[in-house]
Amino acid sequence: MRRACKLSMKFITASKRRRLSALLQAYRAAVNFYIQSLWTSPGKLDKDTLSRLQPIGTRLSARYKSQALKQALEIVVSTKKACKALGKRAKIPIFQGDAVLDAKFVDINIDPGTSTFDIFIRLSSLTRGRRIILPTKGTAVLNKWLGVPDSSLVQGCSLSENSLTVWVEMPEPSMKKTGLSLGLDMGMNNLIALSDGSFLGEDFKKIRTKVAKAPNGSASKRRAMVARDNYINHQVNSLPWDTLKLIAVEALKNLKRGKSPGRGKAFRRAAAPWTYRRVLEAVTRKAQENGVLLVAVPPQYTSQECPSCGTVDRRNRSAERFKCINCGHSQHADTVGAINVLTKALRKAGSLESPALQAV
Repeated sequence: MRRACKLSMKFITASKRRRLSALLQAYRAAVNFYIQSLWTSPGKLDKDTLSRLQPIGTRLSARYKSQALKQALEIVVSTKKACKALGKRAKIPIFQGDAVLDAKFVDINIDPGTSTFDIFIRLSSLTRGRRIILPTKGTAVLNKWLGVPDSSLVQGCSLSENSLTVWVEMPEPSMKKTGLSLGLDMGMNNLIALSDGSFLGEDFKKIRTKVAKAPNGSASKRRAMVARDNYINHQVNSLPWDTLKLIAVEALKNLKRGKSPGRGKAFRRAAAPWTYRRVLEAVTRKAQENGVLLVAVPPQYTSQECPSCGTVDRRNRSAERFKCINCGHSQHADTVGAINVLTKALRKAGSLESPALQAV
């Protein structure tokens, strides 16, 4: 299990920043060259594909060119795969992100004896034999992960001009044998509805509205998105992870696409800042850390099926209200969805326990 930790770059001098910027500029240029080449002429991580960069020249070493090709291959494959899944025409991506570097380029040393900074990242530069030394300081999160028995700091980093991320490798925790099980239903107004009838993030509508109203590319947009992500993490962290053994979610796909009822322009505009994917990533991360079994189930009819009599009918649900047309069972629609998600998950996991018993 690997966890990412962001570190500060405020200790880096202006001269080192210039050297780092030159390195990243050359690296990104190489990645984009390979992306353009691979888009029309398939290749692989071999000598022939690597040599395509030779005619235009570069200051990068052979190792950096190899890493640039590797990252370009990953970008091309993931882009085409994602567009195929969404039924969209793939466009050539432009790489402007972080350089992902392993132990061939990075040497990380921890020296707790210094007061200002205690981590030194030695990075291969454009000049052979000279390294860029990036001093930084360990964070509470990094120290927490390094404090886990048998954990270790990975010799590598993800790097840009203003961003530095390192990784800690930790053993997978054993899955819990006892505990409660919860089903989650994620919504547009209440961030998370739970199968026990409770809700998390009941004021999430205000958060997503701020993101939607902020101009694209603006500082206010970035601040609103950071606030949204922090809010999501805080709500997910507040789940009773110490007492859980299973957590169930819907395996939703193409949430922002489609023209079915309720998924028009207004829905897609609201769904953009909602980012189910971010909630799922946070839940997955916490489940891994706490030895909780995560079960994803198909979402079909979870909002239409009565948890009391089993009747499935779209008329059972009206906005956030659920009332069964057969037996009259009435409940918040998102709670019903969470109960049905848990029911499916318990069946999938081979459990005979009912959601009602699990919620006690």
